[in-house]
Amino acid sequence: MHARHWSLALAMALGANIAQAAPSAPQADAATPLFDGDGRTPWAERQAFDRNFAIGLYGVGWTGGYRGGGVGGRVRYELRETVGFDLYSDHLVLQAEGGTRHDHPIGFNLYVPYRLSESWRIRPLFGFCAVFSFYQPDQEGVGRIDDIHFGTHAGVGVETQLGRWVSFFVDLQATAYLGHARYQGGWTTHIRDDLSLWGVVEAKLGLQIHL
Repeated sequence: MHARHWSLALAMALGANIAQAAPSAPQADAATPLFDGDGRTPWAERQAFDRNFAIGLYGVGWTGGYRGGGVGGRVRYELRETVGFDLYSDHLVLQAEGGTRHDHPIGFNLYVPYRLSESWRIRPLFGFCAVFSFYQPDQEGVGRIDDIHFGTHAGVGVETQLGRWVSFFVDLQATAYLGHARYQGGWTTHIRDDLSLWGVVEAKLGLQIHL
């Protein structure tokens, strides 16, 4: 009977030692900040290029088949630093003989960002777009004539982050458009039946807010 008591006491002592040696599970702390996917950097402390979403505003200029300038905006999503996708819309006033022309391109870009340094990176890009084009002759009594052109483009962008939330960028790209030529003859405007190809080189310069 005495031996049984010693065995029971020994088993209880071993169990207590094992319980003390086992690591306790970490307790959730309400004050702990949210972390990004790598488990290291709090969301609020990430730099601009480490964020997935961005909204940008910029000035844009064209030269080539037509000359003009205006403003634009875009929204962006990046899958880490592997690939990015953005949607954009531009609004330009173009040089046009005998009238006023407004072009409104909308399109998208696919790009791959490459870090040049901690604060600088380069983005080769490629995409497709459509242009809603409106031409209004100066001559009174001559109606407006509109068309939709479709295009593809390629280029490169350079950007630098200005802290945690803002970046500055410059994009250069060449765009080829396919659409109908328009011209004014006498008291009327005309649109050709056959499609024609025209191209421009454009530059965009602006700021982005990263979220």
